[in-house]
Amino acid sequence: MVEVDRSTMAPADVAAKFPRYRELFRTRVRDNDPALADWEPADRTVHWWRRTWPGHTRAGYPPVALVVTDAGPVALANRQQAVVDLSADCWRGRWCREVRDYNDDGWREYDDAVPIVATTLELLAEHGPLGPVWWRLGRSGRHSLIEALENPNNRAAYDLRQAAREDEEHKAHQELMDSLVCIDCGDVPEQESTWEYGRQGQVEWTRRPGGRCWPCHQDREERLEREAEEQLEAARTANALLRPCWTCRGSIGGKEGSKLELREKASPDRLECPQCEQDRAIKDLGALVLPAPTKREQVAALVSAPDDPWWEERVLHAKLYPVRGRGV
Repeated sequence: MVEVDRSTMAPADVAAKFPRYRELFRTRVRDNDPALADWEPADRTVHWWRRTWPGHTRAGYPPVALVVTDAGPVALANRQQAVVDLSADCWRGRWCREVRDYNDDGWREYDDAVPIVATTLELLAEHGPLGPVWWRLGRSGRHSLIEALENPNNRAAYDLRQAAREDEEHKAHQELMDSLVCIDCGDVPEQESTWEYGRQGQVEWTRRPGGRCWPCHQDREERLEREAEEQLEAARTANALLRPCWTCRGSIGGKEGSKLELREKASPDRLECPQCEQDRAIKDLGALVLPAPTKREQVAALVSAPDDPWWEERVLHAKLYPVRGRGV
């Protein structure tokens, strides 16, 4: 279809023709193909122009060429733009989008839109109808007729954009996964792990950059647990060989299994187990001061070493805390 505008009509009157073109293209007639003889009447209707031109294979309605002339270049350009704006409902197409793609992008379907291409008579005379003279409404620039008839922003263009977005997401995901490579075994995860179920129910655990995969994380936790148990047993053995707690006479390391039990060998100057030390602090009893050696003990010490594990601390305390200055 060709619509020639010699600039004698108002742009609104020219634009009003395109809805009538669309109504014409919507008209359906009976298809007389013998192969469809057994079909229901409603299924045997086709658009009249498809029966008239059976070789038409392009999707959508036939195009309409708008040719403007008889005015200056600026006037013709303004006239074309005015017709475009006034007839947008006919050529723009129906906006569609995939909600599952989680973006605001989409595409246009042109099954009920009239493809309109515009040019000037001067460009046609200079380049011919096959030259780059056609402006497809909805696109920018001038194109050849075949290129101009390609629907702008269609599903194929959307699929290309969506594929590019998915490639970027996959690249970003892979970069994240590469940053989560296990420092022990070098495993690169497929998905970001945020938690796993352990042997005793749900275990909070997150795989972080510079961290470990779940099996290596479990192995490490078990190894640290074994090492802690071995360290505790070694501390218990060593503390059992030291002098006992002054107050409770138990192990200087504390009661086995208690929260305050020492997990390492007690220091040489420790006098009480952790529990007695804590009880003293709670009762605000002050620092522990051992009883000073008696004169009898001092004389006996000159002959043989005292059988007293706290002897040296008692002598030291006697020097640091004279008897007269001690509290009760």
